[in-house]
Amino acid sequence: MSLVERLQASMRHAASERYTSVHVPPFTAFFHPFDAMVYLNYAIPDGPVTGDTREALRKLRSEFEARNRVPRFEYVDELAPELSGRLRDAGYKQEAEARLMVCTRDTYVPFPAPQGLTVSVLSPESPREEVREFCATTQQGFNPGTTPVVSDEEVSKTLADLKDGRAFLARMEGHPVSGGLVTPPHDGTSELAGVATLQEWRGRGIGAAVVSRAAEEAFARGVEVLFLSTITEEAGRLYERVGFRFITRMLFYVDAAAPAHP
Repeated sequence: MSLVERLQASMRHAASERYTSVHVPPFTAFFHPFDAMVYLNYAIPDGPVTGDTREALRKLRSEFEARNRVPRFEYVDELAPELSGRLRDAGYKQEAEARLMVCTRDTYVPFPAPQGLTVSVLSPESPREEVREFCATTQQGFNPGTTPVVSDEEVSKTLADLKDGRAFLARMEGHPVSGGLVTPPHDGTSELAGVATLQEWRGRGIGAAVVSRAAEEAFARGVEVLFLSTITEEAGRLYERVGFRFITRMLFYVDAAAPAHP
């Protein structure tokens, strides 16, 4: 298995652990148990996509619509190079293109935390209110100007997700400012995901410090390859400072008829 195949397999495994899986060969859809947010519900190809996929895509769309979810795909482009054209023919549009980046113990570069910053490692034993704080901080980091509402159900789900993974909550002089998480390892591979910093605290090295602490924890727990995807060049440069290197690209496709989302 190549490194790129290993990364895609890790994404499938992490999604199957967190979400409800529905197999529609040659695809698998992953649905969040209660949150219809477009980014938390998506399909991944099971492998190379060959043959006529029109009926499979029709069935897959029905699975999304039956759950009031927006049909969407996330996948590594080079492992299914013909899929983008088939998705466009089936009524999808490209939502984004992301850089897939990897970091190993050999490339990892520790990044010093700014003065006054502390980063807590959250586990299943962490207090519920601290986990709620983490959820609210990352929600607001991704959606500036909103007032996050974190349900008890979301706190319980996040704690369950931390059984073999870890989350990270950064505070500047006691105030929550940033967060991120590392998925449970699969075949020595984990994903660093959901890194977000509150808008007013960006540009101060806080995000890089969170990424650095997350990588340090992942490697200490036996992870061999830590990967992430990023859409912006600015974020890519941040990750490079901690030792991440570009490996390939991911594509994100969404139902062209769906309303625009932030």
